[in-house]
Amino acid sequence: MDIRLGRHPAVDRPWPEPPPVVNPISPIEASEPAPVRAYGVELFEALNAEYATHPLVTAAPTYEFDAVARRSRERLTGIHDRIGLEGRTVLEVGCGAGFEVWYLAHHFGSDAWGIDVSAREGWPALRGEHVHLIEGDMAADHGLAPNSFDRAISSTVWEHITHPEAALRELYRVLKPGGLAWIRANLYRGPTASHRYRDITFPFPHLLFHDDVIAAALQRAGKKSEGAAWVNKLTWEQYEATMLRLGFRIRSLKFDLYPLDESFYARFEDVLGRYPRADLERGFFTVVLEKPR
Repeated sequence: MDIRLGRHPAVDRPWPEPPPVVNPISPIEASEPAPVRAYGVELFEALNAEYATHPLVTAAPTYEFDAVARRSRERLTGIHDRIGLEGRTVLEVGCGAGFEVWYLAHHFGSDAWGIDVSAREGWPALRGEHVHLIEGDMAADHGLAPNSFDRAISSTVWEHITHPEAALRELYRVLKPGGLAWIRANLYRGPTASHRYRDITFPFPHLLFHDDVIAAALQRAGKKSEGAAWVNKLTWEQYEATMLRLGFRIRSLKFDLYPLDESFYARFEDVLGRYPRADLERGFFTVVLEKPR
């Protein structure tokens, strides 16, 4: 079909007058308006009780010494398989307890650096000739030199960074040309993104309930009175656009997918229906970025 685009002659006739209406944009009132659901503490408590026998996350990670060390070894094994860590200069963004930085130096023979906004009690014992632990903000006050690192890693940290674009810009700056970065992060619209799954059994609490409601409900249950443990709310598309704009190449990308609970979605479609279904099913992304040579 050939559709002509461009200028067309004006329609040479007077504009007609539509029928007069007193309030043309006023909606017609329904005889029985649909009830507005109250997303309050009572609904939160009912859902938590309903899902108590089949919680969304069945086994939350623990933070004892042995558990943290084991997860660090397992994580580094997988990352090394993807991007190669042995003998490299490696930066971990959001290094936490510092175990992975220590393993990078002592198992992989790397010159290992870690940065975190909060220093940890174990850092003095872990520091050494090739174990460098820095208290600082990757987006601001870190003091790392440009073109310093062959590799960078970061696991479930970027979602908590207040200025994620600035941190990505700095990551690009400190990587050497040809350097690779492995990043895994939780996506805000996914079912587990509240990070409160030790106390909250049902999916999407952070999308359904205000932080004040979450805090009040947990307080009534005798739990730590906090809302969702969140800072930024970026979608993958926003992350991707930023990464590409800064100059990164995306070498690989994988999502951890959570099939949507259709009955739960139908019950709360008034809220969940505001988001693309694909976003609701994406729990985490794992991406490998390259700074071009």
